[in-house]
Amino acid sequence: MPDQESRAAYLAARKAGRKYLAEHGESRGYLPTLDRSLDRIVIVGELNLGYHEIPLDAIKGTKTSGRSSAFAGNFMPLLESDTEFASKWQKVYGSQLTEGIREPITAFQFLNKYYVQEGNKRVSILKSVGAASVTAQLTRFIPERDESNDEVSIYYEFLDYDKWLFVDDLWFSKRGYFTELAHGVERFLDEHPDMSRDPGELINRVQRTFRAVYKSVVTEDVSLTSGDALVEYVRVFGLPYNVTVEDIRHNLSNFKGQLLVAGGDVGRRTLDVSVAQPTDSVRPGLFSRAPGKISVAVAYAGTPESNIWTAQHDLAIKRVERKYGDRLEVLRITNLPTVGELAYRALAEVSKSKPNLMFTTSPTMSTLSLRFALEHPETVVLNCDSPHDGKNLHTYYCKMYDLTFLCGILSAAESETGKLGYMSSAKVFSKRTVYDINAFALGARLINPRSEVLGYTMSRINDWAEHDLARAEFARHGADVAFCRHSPDNPLDRKAFPEVYAQLYRLASNGAPLESLAAATLDWEPFYDKMIGDALLGRLHLSDVTRVGSPVHFGWGFQTGIMDIFPVNSVLGVTGRLLRIFRDLLKSGGLHPFEGPIADDLGIQRVEDGVVPTLMEIQEMDWLAYSVRMLND
Repeated sequence: MPDQESRAAYLAARKAGRKYLAEHGESRGYLPTLDRSLDRIVIVGELNLGYHEIPLDAIKGTKTSGRSSAFAGNFMPLLESDTEFASKWQKVYGSQLTEGIREPITAFQFLNKYYVQEGNKRVSILKSVGAASVTAQLTRFIPERDESNDEVSIYYEFLDYDKWLFVDDLWFSKRGYFTELAHGVERFLDEHPDMSRDPGELINRVQRTFRAVYKSVVTEDVSLTSGDALVEYVRVFGLPYNVTVEDIRHNLSNFKGQLLVAGGDVGRRTLDVSVAQPTDSVRPGLFSRAPGKISVAVAYAGTPESNIWTAQHDLAIKRVERKYGDRLEVLRITNLPTVGELAYRALAEVSKSKPNLMFTTSPTMSTLSLRFALEHPETVVLNCDSPHDGKNLHTYYCKMYDLTFLCGILSAAESETGKLGYMSSAKVFSKRTVYDINAFALGARLINPRSEVLGYTMSRINDWAEHDLARAEFARHGADVAFCRHSPDNPLDRKAFPEVYAQLYRLASNGAPLESLAAATLDWEPFYDKMIGDALLGRLHLSDVTRVGSPVHFGWGFQTGIMDIFPVNSVLGVTGRLLRIFRDLLKSGGLHPFEGPIADDLGIQRVEDGVVPTLMEIQEMDWLAYSVRMLND
């Protein structure tokens, strides 16, 4: 006969169950059943996983509907205390007090959730006393592959990797996360050959520790699972193997803003910047008053002598440096590796000088920059990159599509064949961009609706031999004018024309340049002058933003003077007048390169008539405009 303690425990558990039922209603208040969840899902296999310790929090329901009405959705009992069910519950509870629950339950795993076949009362009792886990004999149900179902697709990432793999309460809300984590673990094991070669063991060890710390530190309403958060953490800090709980806790405390951004709980602000727009429209916080002097760190992937991109940024910094004299201290980091712990240490060395601002001038430094910003919130970090959802990092870039739009207009006006070449970068950013070539094509079609743009993706912008190959391909396909990235192999030419970003060439039949039609220039001085000048005046207000998760992207347009196009004398007649008209329209805001209607290369309308996409929508384009054809993709 159950004792008074067991009876009191049952009554308390039943009260919790009835409260849950009242709060969630009849439709959602009872224990979920696996059989009901499988009504519209085809099971194609079962795997006996053997015995495993599983978290009680991951047990979501029961296998069949026979016992579902006896429990609330939190596994607390609902039946009256004088029922046979209540008596058995109390008896098991009494046994648990004296001996503990030793007999494993029987459960099914489906989509990394667990459903009890035998042992519902044991689970109920263990949950009521606050236990963490229970031993279970597990059978895995394998659903039919369904790419339209996100949950099933995510589950198949586990199965495709290893259908026997058991991971303890690890789940993701986005496709690709588990695959990324598994590959990261494999790379880690390759770098540590002395360790056990069991990826599942390492994943479980790391994520159990991480999950416990994550739940204790991140109390805000973040729309990420602990598995999602682990992947975000590994991207920045690396795999937390043999890392102390204190270190993980410290990193996560700085990481909350990034998790809010990655989960979509906080969005990125994009600012279309004009000369008249002050940066103090963002938010207060960098300086309480105008400082007499500031320190600025600038990180370069190469050197000004070896890399045109670096030379363009450094030239602008030097001009700003001369302008502000002793009020500005510049710390330069050249040849910075873009990934890895050594790269971060090189960047972190600068933190000893406590710079107020840091500009990282390459999109390949994005993750490196994010980690530095998280660990050194006293420094405002801006990375030269297009905006990306999911990354809590301030970014800046010119609206290159304004420039390529004008280049497309001039190219179409000068072309006799109507076919135009365009050299496109492979991965200057974290992914290939297409908005620049699309703007070029849209500009060309304003002049010649039948024009065709032939794209060639460059693997190495600084490889002059590849430039020759690309121009030859353009000519072979009928192009007589081409937009070519400027990367002369002669250092004297690089020094003489440091601001030239690209040139428009008239091509011979073999692709050799016959003449230059125009130079497209990129001058970063207006940007650096504005940001550093506002900081000196106490008007650059971006601090604290990284902590709370509210990143800002500065998109600098044609009207700021950051870029321009200069035709040669031979095209200064009618064509030059045409170019000036469109340039003035862009500067005044009377024309936008991406105003609809716009169709893609499959004829699908992507932008409706009269609609202008946002800066984020433009820079996240993953489709090619109607008249674009890539030659080597």
